[in-house]
Amino acid sequence: MLTTWLMYQNSAAFEGLEGGFPVEWAGVGGLAAATFAASLLATIGPARRAAAVRPALAVRVTE
Repeated sequence: MLTTWLMYQNSAAFEGLEGGFPVEWAGVGGLAAATFAASLLATIGPARRAAAVRPALAVRVTE
């Protein structure tokens, strides 16, 4: 979005346009929420398994 905004501000092609920089905040927010939900779903299983391991067992060296 930053690159697009800089192009919008500095390009001669957008010189005659009136109004501000158009951003579809609903789409950006939906994409951010979907990404956050997917990351939670991907990490909850391994995190629960790691939390179930006792620390003394996790650091013990077996030969």
